[in-house]
Amino acid sequence: MTSRLNNILTSANLRQLKNPWVIRAVILAVIIALPLLIVFGNIASDGGETWQHILRNLLPTYVTNTIILMVGVALLTFIMGVSTAWITSVYHFPGRKFFRWALILPIALPAYISGFTWAGILDYASPVYVFFRNHLGVDTGQFLFFNILSMPGAIIILALAFYPYVYLITRAYFMRQSSSLFEVAASLGKSPGAIFFQVALPLARPAIVAGVSLALMEVLNDYGVARYFGVDTFTTGIFTAWFSFSHPPAALKLSAYLMIFVLVLILMERFQRRKMRYDMMGSSYRPMQKRRLNKVNAVIAFSVCSIPFALGFLFPAMMLIYWSIKTAPQVLDFRFWELLGNSFLLAAMASVIVVTLAILIAFTVRSFPSALVRILAKITTLGYALPGAVVAIGILIPFLWLDGYLAGIGGASVRIALTGTWFALLYAYLVRFMAVGYNSIESGMERISKSLDEASRSMGMSNTKTLVKINMPLLTGSLISAALLVFIDVLKELPLTLILRPFNFDTLAIRAFEFASDERVAEAAPAALIIVLTGLIPVLLLNKITSKH
Repeated sequence: MTSRLNNILTSANLRQLKNPWVIRAVILAVIIALPLLIVFGNIASDGGETWQHILRNLLPTYVTNTIILMVGVALLTFIMGVSTAWITSVYHFPGRKFFRWALILPIALPAYISGFTWAGILDYASPVYVFFRNHLGVDTGQFLFFNILSMPGAIIILALAFYPYVYLITRAYFMRQSSSLFEVAASLGKSPGAIFFQVALPLARPAIVAGVSLALMEVLNDYGVARYFGVDTFTTGIFTAWFSFSHPPAALKLSAYLMIFVLVLILMERFQRRKMRYDMMGSSYRPMQKRRLNKVNAVIAFSVCSIPFALGFLFPAMMLIYWSIKTAPQVLDFRFWELLGNSFLLAAMASVIVVTLAILIAFTVRSFPSALVRILAKITTLGYALPGAVVAIGILIPFLWLDGYLAGIGGASVRIALTGTWFALLYAYLVRFMAVGYNSIESGMERISKSLDEASRSMGMSNTKTLVKINMPLLTGSLISAALLVFIDVLKELPLTLILRPFNFDTLAIRAFEFASDERVAEAAPAALIIVLTGLIPVLLLNKITSKH
């Protein structure tokens, strides 16, 4: 730790603080880190009587339920993600090409939309139950299978929504494994099952842990499923402390504990793969040759891939389409188009802000590489690892203080100018989704030769002109991808928007969740369907990128 600090505080790095580009990066890093520092800095504060009540009576439930959710989702995402990744990577069977990309589709369906859709599908009065009773003569009772609005139901819904993280990363890993490893295992008499469990699975451990960790971070960020299914977690507790108890300090302390939860998860993931090497692309590397399955095993493989796709995307999407057609005349009024405009304009503005500032940081890292600049870049991407509710609370606390301070100086009009607009929301989206824009742009810049920048500067062009005239035209694809990803993330975001939205301001995500919470699930479908259809865009682009395999 001391050596790293010394590397940062070298005279060369300190001299960089006079560079305008580095100064901008420092300012942006401070702006993005401020909400996170405020949350973490209040962990030891006195929360008062309300916090003591939460600590004694509610916090044990929040911790227990959050851990149960994480363990259940980790287990199911591991089973679904790894099994489908292995089958589509190693075997030939009818439908493999379809499932290779179709298994990604559930990631386009936000968990809270999947949750209330399945609750509607399994409702006593749903078309499914009516069909069972009237046409098949099945006595469904109140629940045909089990009450989905429960902890097991929440685990299943979250796992169906997040298993693609494990599938995508693990499949990419399996595709890079050398066939020589499996040939040696087979020559030693190992069965296909033994080869999978004893060779492929241990080698894929870093990918599996990375995928499961991403899924678990999404679980910690979830509010919609936990709230709708009646499962009290850290995130729902933050909302309870803020809105029901009207006690910001308690919400702040819960946010701090949730922040520690996430940081521990990240550190555990980093620790488990430290000093481990899983190189598979050496001189003996030979790509795996896919094996053709017999009819029985082909049916099994098809079934294994069909279940997560059908439950995670196909059935909910079909139900949303059915409800949208049924309720369109009542729902598609002027108010709906206003919601659509709000959502798309807000997402577009956030995309422009995030991408613009991400370009600034990425170009600074490229042009003035040092330990200091690299750390500043990492700081600007911290927000994506934290739940939206934590980011929102970290922004609200200083905003409330600033509101009170400015109101005392300039009157209520100053307060309205700050909190009655989208400023807080856009700031929160910048903190939360900066990593999305930065990672895409950084990867694009890495493919551009630095000799172009050097040639530009040798001809007397400034850094700004080099960025605008040389780099940005070559980054067109990366810029579009970054803007699109940020746009869709903002469109789907629920907890952050619920907390920070201006008075009497709604988005498609909020309207869909509110309709579902009021047991008007069918009326929530049109707004939900637009979110899902928009979310399909990056999935299709991702399929195009990976189609070579």
